[in-house]
Amino acid sequence: MTILLRTARRPFAAVVDVSRDWLLPSRTMPRRLWPPALGLIYLAGICALGDLRPRNVLIGLLGVLDAYNLNTRRFLRVFWPFIATGALYDSMRYYLGAFTTGRIHVAGPYVLDRAWFGIGAHTLNEVFASHHWVIADLVAGFAYLIYVAEYLALTMLVFFAGHVARALSFARGFLIVNAMGFVTYLLYPAAPPWYVAAHGFGPAVADSAPSPAAASRFDALLGTHLFDDMYSRSVEVFGAIPSLHAAYPALAAILVFRTAELRRVRWPAAGYAAAMCFSAVYLQHHYVIDVLLGLGYAAIAAAVVLTWERRGAAAAA
Repeated sequence: MTILLRTARRPFAAVVDVSRDWLLPSRTMPRRLWPPALGLIYLAGICALGDLRPRNVLIGLLGVLDAYNLNTRRFLRVFWPFIATGALYDSMRYYLGAFTTGRIHVAGPYVLDRAWFGIGAHTLNEVFASHHWVIADLVAGFAYLIYVAEYLALTMLVFFAGHVARALSFARGFLIVNAMGFVTYLLYPAAPPWYVAAHGFGPAVADSAPSPAAASRFDALLGTHLFDDMYSRSVEVFGAIPSLHAAYPALAAILVFRTAELRRVRWPAAGYAAAMCFSAVYLQHHYVIDVLLGLGYAAIAAAVVLTWERRGAAAAA
């Protein structure tokens, strides 16, 4: 009986020990001022612009993790590219509109996509606008809801499995593919299919409101407002090229197939990437060409971070 009680207590004791390591502040760890100071400088800059929001506060306070304990410092060291991506994306609301006004491509992507991937005289988006199905609405809507969460969850699985170098590759890849995408938004702002369907090929209305497009059918089926709420916070409308919706799961799938600890989720990750490629077109958010470019950006980011990881491992050997 005593042995059984000890055995039963061991898992609980292990959970308590892990929780203590993460939840209690360190009393002996040397503190560094620059990570929390960097977060405060970020908050001060947003305040000076007069547009402080809760998400900015969250981003700014994450620097405190470096000063809390060794585990949270290690977590911040790996996941800082996600924080940087969030700050970079949010910053575009201050300059993207002014930088792209008068240069937005509306007809070009449509004509090119219809010529290369169209069916008859229509783009594939237009075909799906006329032919859609409840099960596809549900699958595509769900895929669109979790595309960031899926990537972040896989990164955390690798991190907590102890493969810190690969988790850092996931995180760096996320920042790289987003940075390439954001630069493309600035250099080649492009209208998505839903905008063309709603406004035609005339000069782009720079202050157009973001739209959930066909994803609104998902909300209508479930009686929710998930996509309306999500797109009301979007900082860009004319960022159809490339499709980062397709890039994230594609990049995740490439890295999953290179990670032994994730071998059980390799095919689910690949299936989700394929479902997202379909969903991006089906929901009227991207042309086929946008999706293909997103896949290309993902391949580039994967090549960069895997090369970076190999060089780091060679230098440490």
